[in-house]
Amino acid sequence: MSLVKYPLFQSAAARRTVHRHGANCVSDLCFLEEWASGRAKSSAANILRASQIRRTNPTLVQEIDRTLPASAPPRRHS
Repeated sequence: MSLVKYPLFQSAAARRTVHRHGANCVSDLCFLEEWASGRAKSSAANILRASQIRRTNPTLVQEIDRTLPASAPPRRHS
């Protein structure tokens, strides 16, 4: 059995999701946290990616926004 190391997520929602779904969702979770905290660049590609993830996982996005630490003000998704 191999040990899988995941990045340190800021939100409880991202931590729960990665443990539930495994390594194939890590990239999207990292992106969502960066986007929600305002650290992701506002390029056309990132805006499209954020909107696609929001459409398919609206509850997850709301949970990530809600559970981000207070030091990272959530970005409002359009």
